[in-house]
Amino acid sequence: MTGTVEYLELEAPADDFDEPALSRIARYVATANRVTQDFWGDDSRDTTVDEILASMRHQEDEVVRRFLVVEDGRDVGRSVAALNTEEGSSVAYVSAWVVPDARGHGLGRAIAEHTERIAIELGATTLQAWADHRAPVEGDAAVSPVSGHGSVAADAAARLAVAMGYALEQVERISELDVEAARGSLEQHRADAAAKAGDAYEARSWSGRTPPELRDGMAALHARMATDVPSAGLDTDDEHWDAARLERTERELEEAGQSILQAAAVHRATGEVVAFTVLLVPAEGRPATQEDTLVHADHRGHRLGMLVKAENLLQLGRLHPDRSRVVTWNAEENRPMLAVNEALGFTPVGAEGGWQKRVSPAG
Repeated sequence: MTGTVEYLELEAPADDFDEPALSRIARYVATANRVTQDFWGDDSRDTTVDEILASMRHQEDEVVRRFLVVEDGRDVGRSVAALNTEEGSSVAYVSAWVVPDARGHGLGRAIAEHTERIAIELGATTLQAWADHRAPVEGDAAVSPVSGHGSVAADAAARLAVAMGYALEQVERISELDVEAARGSLEQHRADAAAKAGDAYEARSWSGRTPPELRDGMAALHARMATDVPSAGLDTDDEHWDAARLERTERELEEAGQSILQAAAVHRATGEVVAFTVLLVPAEGRPATQEDTLVHADHRGHRLGMLVKAENLLQLGRLHPDRSRVVTWNAEENRPMLAVNEALGFTPVGAEGGWQKRVSPAG
């Protein structure tokens, strides 16, 4: 690092004409997109100003601090630290990015150390960073997680994480679906899953916010995402979800320009929502993203994961026929969900590493 580095914190604009705040956010977004475009080779993983604005205006459930990093007057990186607002939360998400032409002289480590300090100020005692990596090919140096499932290439991001004391706890497979190629088999997948589920379950799907009669059940399943999905050795904070939090989350997604497609399985005997899945469809023709999917532990073994996923992908085809790709992430040890995705036609395109480091609390 050879120049003077500044960390310019983003602030929520006072209104739609708060030009200093809006300009800084736009610069932050452009800087972040330079990094993702360099890694992925296209703009499919771009962030938008609307997405950042929506997050900044809704911090009831998570406090997020973002910084634009400037070196000698040039935008060279971005920093993020986030922590749940639940009392007792101690696990922070941290992220430090450097644009391609500013790498190689210590800036990445400097931004990472700054981000750690911010996270500790927020009250974190565990830091978790999620980084995109190539999946290693034969002959590559690789890093394997503590869990023993999967691996990532020992690239610059991996080397920096190891040097700073982080352990690779989990690897998530990044997969992509060619929607047109999968379309012909979706009806059969849904029919087969529905036959296995039998009359005990009803499949529901909708676009937009959750219907009032399903909100409590959907909120309960979202809460289980913190405890029921495979997390390897990653620390987790409990999350309280209720209908109000679900509504806040869905409102934020809408303000971010995301269309929400959801499908759920309802247990007819009890009326309980026992499985769900969410697809987000961003603006500007980018790929849809397959977000949370969960089957309640008491109702597994009935192919409900396949049922809700096939149902939602069919809904995507009806409502957004322009979307040719869907991107998703799954823990490498989550064999049941990987099997569902593989049957649907998802293929691996990369890996995401879940890195963890425990630290002393502030003070």
